[in-house]
Amino acid sequence: MKKQLLLAALAAFASLPLRAQTPKVPVYGEVGLGFGQTLFFGDIRTKLRQAIGAESFTPNAGGNTVVAFYVAPERWRGLGLGARAKVFAAGGSQGSNGDEYFFTYYHVGFSAKYYPISRTFNRGLYVRGSFGPGQLTTKKANDATRTYSHQFAVGSTALLGAGYSFPLGRRSLSLEAEWETATRNGTINGIGDSQTFRSGQVGVNAYVSF
Repeated sequence: MKKQLLLAALAAFASLPLRAQTPKVPVYGEVGLGFGQTLFFGDIRTKLRQAIGAESFTPNAGGNTVVAFYVAPERWRGLGLGARAKVFAAGGSQGSNGDEYFFTYYHVGFSAKYYPISRTFNRGLYVRGSFGPGQLTTKKANDATRTYSHQFAVGSTALLGAGYSFPLGRRSLSLEAEWETATRNGTINGIGDSQTFRSGQVGVNAYVSF
């Protein structure tokens, strides 16, 4: 019995160096803020007119908030895979009848980021792609008449970005340009389910990675 315990203790002790030599997989976090301009595609204006009585108005510009994480082992040579979430909120846009329109959405999904020149994650020029589900909310408000209408839609969002990461010790500062397209479905009263709302965004973001 003592011999068996001794052999087990020796085996456990011998495995310690192997555990200590196991490399940790680097995980990078990212938080950022930005500015974006909403883009309308297809017949979204017609769908908003049917849904909430939207008259002529300019697509909103507003702010982005972004959080993400990437797993990027050195052997991947500058490639990082992870998840990314983005929230957009736009200020009021005046319509032709004195109405005010607000445009907000969120997106969360898979993201890939690659540094083709430095081959080192968080260093230099990079390209990024993200894809996943997202939700859209369009609000029409008229404070004078105290009337408010909302249109919700849920679907998929694809984003492409390119930027540059400046090393700051163990962290980095990244500046990025981004293009987005989304197709979301919603229900319109009197029209039916699965009504398509296609929109997008062009914007710029700044991130701190750690």
